[in-house]
Amino acid sequence: MRGYAFFVSAGCLLAFASTAVAGPAVDAAAKAEALVAEGKPAEALDAFDAAYEALWNFMPLSFRNIHLVESSAGYGIYEEQADSSFRADDRMAVYVEPVGYSYAEAADGYAIDLKTSLEIRDTEGKVVAEAKDLWTGSLETRRRNREFNMTLSYLVPFMRPGDYVAVFMVRDGHSDKTGSFEVPFTMLPPA
Repeated sequence: MRGYAFFVSAGCLLAFASTAVAGPAVDAAAKAEALVAEGKPAEALDAFDAAYEALWNFMPLSFRNIHLVESSAGYGIYEEQADSSFRADDRMAVYVEPVGYSYAEAADGYAIDLKTSLEIRDTEGKVVAEAKDLWTGSLETRRRNREFNMTLSYLVPFMRPGDYVAVFMVRDGHSDKTGSFEVPFTMLPPA
């Protein structure tokens, strides 16, 4: 049963791999499966990590688990905000987990460096507020850490009541990868 669960996981990973990355990913996953069958689970995880790394390096800078939050204390540790309505000078905090970013060599391992800009757009797509390189998300770690999150927080500027979209544009400081994600919100009239 353990081998089957591992095989399903490897299959899920490889289902998303393109032809350009499939060879190394398939080879590493097959090696991992063989190691599980030999009773070497730690070595199997190391081999499977090689498949995951091949996919990671191939994918574009992307984002998952995007939430408006009341607070965040680390990767996967956050309290979601009840709604997406704000007034001028309210704090908007967005929790996000970037994936597919690059690493640079650091003194004791690796470094992650992401720079984020913000545009606020109205329902017609017109930019009504913007700030370049408002946040820098960085981390130095001994391993190629893939459990990395950012909590992007700012005071909502005064805008007419209505619906808006916060567009977060992220640049990888260690490659030419860029990506963006959007968070819709409603601006309420002053209290």
